[in-house]
Amino acid sequence: MRIGWIGTGLMGAPMVARLVAAGHQVTVHNRTPARAEPLLALGAGWAGSIAAAARDRDVVITMLPFPADVEAAYLGPDGILANASPGTIAVDMSTSSPALARRLADITGGSVLDAPVSGGPAGAQSGALSVFVGGAADAFERVRPVFEVLGSTVVHHGPAGAGQAAKLVNQALVANVTLGICEAYAVAEAAGLDPARVHESVRVGVAGSPLLDFAWPRLSDGDLEPGFKVAHLAKDLGLALDEVGDARRLPGTSLVRELCQAVIDALGGDRGTQALITQTQPALPSEGQR
Repeated sequence: MRIGWIGTGLMGAPMVARLVAAGHQVTVHNRTPARAEPLLALGAGWAGSIAAAARDRDVVITMLPFPADVEAAYLGPDGILANASPGTIAVDMSTSSPALARRLADITGGSVLDAPVSGGPAGAQSGALSVFVGGAADAFERVRPVFEVLGSTVVHHGPAGAGQAAKLVNQALVANVTLGICEAYAVAEAAGLDPARVHESVRVGVAGSPLLDFAWPRLSDGDLEPGFKVAHLAKDLGLALDEVGDARRLPGTSLVRELCQAVIDALGGDRGTQALITQTQPALPSEGQR
């Protein structure tokens, strides 16, 4: 397929590399052109604008950080909807707002799919992502060959917005499990246990998970570099809370969002979500307590 791809960050770049390797004709655009250079070396083409990436494509895919970026990419005067050829299917693989996904589908009569993913950079590199798809069934079937290059699990969850909503379910799990891992690590550390031996014991029981295997060794090494940025998790949890509204209380998700913001305030938003470990440290005494 002729694919236009917008956004070549931590997730977008390895996903594009897989599509190029599978023989698709991929043209990429990124706000920072230098980040796309390794993909050009693999055989991807370059588009100097979103409009250029959208023209004469079978599929246009976005992988962007925030809903405002998605909205601008689709609805701006030089955006996707103003420049895509008739019959093009657009796919937003960002984690974004279900309401925005429904709006884009309504505007286009169903030619925009929402298809966020889970699995991190490692899953993107290996093609083992989970792809959560919402939107028209016929559009989904047309794009399925692209999804199957990127993911080992591809599920159509329903109409527009359903893919984003399903991804927010995933993010609520990620948030609460990540905090649990950080608190468990703090218990092991406070008890004077060998973190590697604790990991060996717990990973094979009911507490084991790929997220545990990702985060625990990094906590042991003091490695706060991102597999997934804490700013993006804070954004996703805000979207989940907005989607639920007053229908349910989500005390754990609300707490993790607050703790993510504390990490962002202290260390910036580009640290990995395992930086929640910093919130287990005792608070420094205030001036009046010293």
